[in-house]
Amino acid sequence: MNLTYYSFPPFAIDKNRVTVIDTATQRVYRDLTLGLQDRADTVYLSNDSFETIELSKGSKWYGDPMLTLDLNVLFQKKLQAKLTTLLAEDQVVQMADDLRRLLSQLLADSYLMDVPLELPEIPGLAKLIKFSNIQLTSELNDDAYAIIETLIKVLLELNDHKLIVLTNVSHYLSSSQLQMLVRFMANADLPLLLIEFSPTKRTSYFKECDYHFIDDDFVLW
Repeated sequence: MNLTYYSFPPFAIDKNRVTVIDTATQRVYRDLTLGLQDRADTVYLSNDSFETIELSKGSKWYGDPMLTLDLNVLFQKKLQAKLTTLLAEDQVVQMADDLRRLLSQLLADSYLMDVPLELPEIPGLAKLIKFSNIQLTSELNDDAYAIIETLIKVLLELNDHKLIVLTNVSHYLSSSQLQMLVRFMANADLPLLLIEFSPTKRTSYFKECDYHFIDDDFVLW
């Protein structure tokens, strides 16, 4: 995949790699972040043959992992739906039987209330899972690396292979954590693009990444 931002050469973005566009220029940072959110006509995606890819079909902006990336808001319902496809039929029957016994016990104990009560229809599996409110663990909320790694795992589980776009990752990850991310991505069939802002080139911090730096004179390094 290629990302084009005028007037620079196309940036190649490969699967299993971490690609970084770091800039010291506010205009470039603004153009890239707005463009990748599809809020400005400033960036373009294309395949390896340079055929245009619609931005919304080829990439997904997730933004700042600590400020704008809420995994449960994005994926709870999708993961619940995925879970319904993983349970065997006998497990579904067992869950319905267990619920029926629970409701029957509640009805039996309701004799203390002098009102007519009856058992409702047993809900289907999808409703049972939704009722359970199963979700990604809240322990992720304060760990930027865990949030990013879980995002990638979820997308793989959901078979979503769009370009992942994050920003400000360098604000949160240590050098060792970034290298952990590089190694993790090497085994993930997904492309990852980081948009960063820095007054200086940071080749050492972003080692092992496909790193590009645009300085305040609009020179690409």
